[in-house]
Amino acid sequence: MKTPARLLSRPLAGWAAAAAIAALGLAAGAAQATPVAIDVTGAQSVNLLGEAGNTVWFIDVGANASLNALSWALDLEAFSPSVLAEMQVSFGNSSGLDLVTFTPGGADFASGLGSYAGSMDLGGLGLGVGADGLLRVEFSEAYKDFAMGVAEGQWLGGTLTFDVTAAAAVPEPATALLALLGLGVMGAQVRRGRGATG
Repeated sequence: MKTPARLLSRPLAGWAAAAAIAALGLAAGAAQATPVAIDVTGAQSVNLLGEAGNTVWFIDVGANASLNALSWALDLEAFSPSVLAEMQVSFGNSSGLDLVTFTPGGADFASGLGSYAGSMDLGGLGLGVGADGLLRVEFSEAYKDFAMGVAEGQWLGGTLTFDVTAAAAVPEPATALLALLGLGVMGAQVRRGRGATG
C-alpha cells in the first residue's frame, strides 16, 4: 500500500509545481514601483499655470500608471523682481485637468539662486496617468511680475523623480486558459489518487 502512495505523490507534486508556475505566470503582471527621473535643466517658468508659453513636457510612464511619491533635488534662478517662491511645477495626467502643483522654493521670497531638495508622499492623492501613459509636467509662475511671454525664472538643473507603479497587466486569454486547464488536470489527478488509495 505504501508503494502506490509514493508513486502517486510524484505526479501530484509535478502537477502542483506546474500549477504554481501557472499561478506565477498569472501574477507576473503584478504592479512594481519604478523610479522615473526627469532632468529639469533648461525649463523656464514663464506665465501662470495653464497659459501659453510655459515649458510643458509629456513623459511616457506607462498606461494607467499610479504616482506614489515625488523626490527632488533642484537648482533654480528667479529673475528680479520675481522670487523663488513663485516658481512652481505641476504634474498629472495628459489632459492637464487633474494636476498637483508645488513650489520647491516654498517660502523663499528672494530673487536669484536657490537649491532645494525634498520628497513628498503622493499615495493618498490617487494620482495617475490615463490610458495614453503620459505624465504631464508644466513649469509656471504663481504670480506674474513681467509681461506675458517673458520668463521669470530658469530651472538650472536637477531632477524630479517620481515613484511610479505600472498598472497590473491583464494576462492573455490563452495564458489564463492554460493555467485553468492545469488546475483542472491537477484536480482530476487528486480525485483519481483518492480513488486509488481508498
